[in-house]
Amino acid sequence: MHEKIKRKCSFIAAMILTAVLFTGCAVQTNITFQENGSGRYEETISFAESTWEQIFSEDESDILNYYRTLYPQAEVFVSNETIRGTASKVLRLRMNFKDISEYRQLTSQTELLYSVTMQPNYFTRCKIYMPSDENTDEVFGFMDELEQMLESNDEFSQKMYEEIQNMDIRMSMTFPYSVTKTNGSVQEDHKTVVWDMKEMDKSERLYALFHTSNSVSAPKYTGADNGKNYNTGVSLKITSENLLNQVKVNDETTQSDTLFLSDEGVYNIKAYDINGNSSRITFRIDKTKPTVSGVKSGKTYNAPRIIKFSDKGGSGIRSATLNGTSIKSGKKISKKGTYRLIITDNAGNKKTVSFNMN
Repeated sequence: MHEKIKRKCSFIAAMILTAVLFTGCAVQTNITFQENGSGRYEETISFAESTWEQIFSEDESDILNYYRTLYPQAEVFVSNETIRGTASKVLRLRMNFKDISEYRQLTSQTELLYSVTMQPNYFTRCKIYMPSDENTDEVFGFMDELEQMLESNDEFSQKMYEEIQNMDIRMSMTFPYSVTKTNGSVQEDHKTVVWDMKEMDKSERLYALFHTSNSVSAPKYTGADNGKNYNTGVSLKITSENLLNQVKVNDETTQSDTLFLSDEGVYNIKAYDINGNSSRITFRIDKTKPTVSGVKSGKTYNAPRIIKFSDKGGSGIRSATLNGTSIKSGKKISKKGTYRLIITDNAGNKKTVSFNMN
């Protein structure tokens, strides 16, 4: 965007913010999604009529051009309405999108970037993320954005900061299916969720969960097999034909369908979907090599030795060979020669000892 236009737009945005802060006006965002991913985006900003006239006088072109610059494909207009008994000016922006990708392109043009991910499973069937810092990917809440704008110590900025709680900022989303869980307020149609942005924690991510399947298939796991042992960390992915309700790892509940587990030990994982189907997987992570006593690498012995070995990692001994011949713990060695002992546990950890007997 041309620098002059950017400065003008920033000035108009500041005026809008000022009006909202000092008059208790409202900012309302409504997004409706259809089953095929298409939908409608609407943004409404209401001003007391006296405030509107004070800021924009009789010329509405600046504010209209500001939004038309951000949203060239949108319908933007101003109407006269009565809101809670007050004569008001209402700025409305409306535009349609054909799919989620186009929705992202539309909303990425604003400073308040909302991104929506529509995935087939779990809690991310529809998860709405708050504005994010482009440089660090750190998630910010709307109030953080305003506070950053008001960091100045001048009297005007301080007054704006004090009045920040007067804002009424809400977002609503209407989905094609009934919402099963959300941190917003579900409306009577069971498909629309409203979030009061002032009530959210600064970095809280808004979410709405719904599902479309009535499958009786249990959740499935990729990245690990039931009953197996591993000597490295395990990346486990859980998928379900229905929406996942919860996942338990050793009786601790997690809200993730992708797990990376690296600590040694046994993992009992159970996943439940929204229809009551469940499945379980159990595996062990053992990164510890078997221990050997009686002989040490590089040593030469002049008297018989008794070789003992064990697995402290918990997976158990899979094989033990001495010069290629299988042996058991407690094997006595007295014959002269060069020996190579290899002990392997069920997780694949290997202990090798080379020694000599005179």
